[in-house]
Amino acid sequence: MLKDVLPIGETRYYSLARWALVDALRACGVGRGDRVLVPGLICREVLASINLVGATAAFYPVSPRLDAGFDARSPVDAKAVLAVNYFGFAQDLGVFREYCARTGAALIEDNAHGLLSRDENGQWLGSRGDAGLFSVRKTIAVPDGAALVLKHLTLPHAATAPEASGIPSRYRLKQAFRRVARVLGPIQTHSAIGVVREIRRGCTGHAVPVVASDAETRIPVGPGPSRLLSNRLTMADPALEAQRRRALYELAGRVVDTSVAVPVFSSLPPNVVPYGFPISVSPEHVSATAVQVGAAGFQLTPWPDLPAAVVHEAPEHYRRLMVLPFLW
Repeated sequence: MLKDVLPIGETRYYSLARWALVDALRACGVGRGDRVLVPGLICREVLASINLVGATAAFYPVSPRLDAGFDARSPVDAKAVLAVNYFGFAQDLGVFREYCARTGAALIEDNAHGLLSRDENGQWLGSRGDAGLFSVRKTIAVPDGAALVLKHLTLPHAATAPEASGIPSRYRLKQAFRRVARVLGPIQTHSAIGVVREIRRGCTGHAVPVVASDAETRIPVGPGPSRLLSNRLTMADPALEAQRRRALYELAGRVVDTSVAVPVFSSLPPNVVPYGFPISVSPEHVSATAVQVGAAGFQLTPWPDLPAAVVHEAPEHYRRLMVLPFLW
């Protein structure tokens, strides 16, 4: 399945995209004391990859429409720059290419959300920079899985061998709910998930798992992908999954009350296979929106858990961003 959507280049597989980013940075020559430009609107776990190679992150802004507020004339001297295709929608890489041409920095395209997406010219997302990151587990129901594709770059060390570890209990539970969904439908499954979350809240104090306090400095699992990954990928149908996700996006657009929850993107381009339906919701409308979309079988999830260096001064549109994911 992946051979049909991954660009040509040296390809390696990992448990998490964070490990793929570690090797992408190494392939780009990033090391101790170097700087990496990353968007302020980013999951804090991404910083673990940068810290593991001894580099530091410098943040650039992102607009309410998730366009990079990046200046090609930026005086920041960086060894690499990370461009993100948020929720599977193509980021305009023009300004990044200008910066890289001027400074010699490497361009890493974070396509964790857009495994099956292409840009307006039909080019696969993740193939447009020096390195492309892919999170397979965010598109296909696998216990873990990520990929790195390098263009004109190499890594001196051998690829990481698959892990022989067992299937995580959390993945088994999700698979059970997916089987329930196929029989009972998404609305009943949504209700069942709600019950499980309330049980978890009673046991741990949190309805959903919380990000670890050391998430910016440590990757919690080893780099090797599960041995199950290759089997699951051969069972996946990219065309069917793309059709499913685009249909869900159109459905979510009809379900969401746009008077209180504003869609981030005004339309769904023909080549986009979305990770979910991103919306901007003010705090006072979150609970009502969750109930409303839940009645149609959707989950409402905050995204992302911002880095500590960003969270206290983050603009309002960072704080209001939420998503209805199409894979849970």
